[in-house]
Amino acid sequence: MHRLLWRLGMPGHGSHATAATYPGLVVCEECDAVYARAALGAGEEARCSRCGATLGRGHHVDAQGQLALAVASLICILMGNLGDIVTLDLRGVHSTATLFEAIATTWSDGQQAVALLAGATAIGFPLAVVLLRLWVLVPLVRGRRAPSFLAAMRLLRWVTRWSMVEVFMLGTLIAIVRSAGLAGVVPGVGIFSYAALTVLLTAMQAAGLHGLWRRADDL
Repeated sequence: MHRLLWRLGMPGHGSHATAATYPGLVVCEECDAVYARAALGAGEEARCSRCGATLGRGHHVDAQGQLALAVASLICILMGNLGDIVTLDLRGVHSTATLFEAIATTWSDGQQAVALLAGATAIGFPLAVVLLRLWVLVPLVRGRRAPSFLAAMRLLRWVTRWSMVEVFMLGTLIAIVRSAGLAGVVPGVGIFSYAALTVLLTAMQAAGLHGLWRRADDL
């Protein structure tokens, strides 16, 4: 438990308590070499001199731009869950379903594992990524660090790995193509919202976290 709290950047007792208070340092994920975090211009890349692993990349999108991407992503998540994913027309009978309804139906059909996996990767983790981004970015844009900044940044790095909206989109498109031979299929607002969300999350991930760490250290 102590090690978990330390990795999340939460203060604790013992020798590791002060190791999580240096946002001005960056640690290579491959060989654990430690470097001073430096400002990177757009298109620049920092690599570890020991193993060659990427330490960070400069990006054209600044904190204000990332905040705009995060707000747009939140809107897309709301629209994707409130709007219909697809409308099926089978011999004049129209059937529509939202993402939440599809997950609930999967659960009630006895496929709890599939429902949990779909809910986590399509709703839970993407929403966590966006909310954590907003938690960090809103104060940074206003010129201060967010409360529990270290914990939020480390948690953001972890949940980003499990945000798999593109996998959900691929599975949905395959299902739509296969259903087209049995019934009329009309994509709904939800599927287009998630397509836009895929692009927005990819842009945020490409921007990385290096610039946010640097800005927080400057503050």
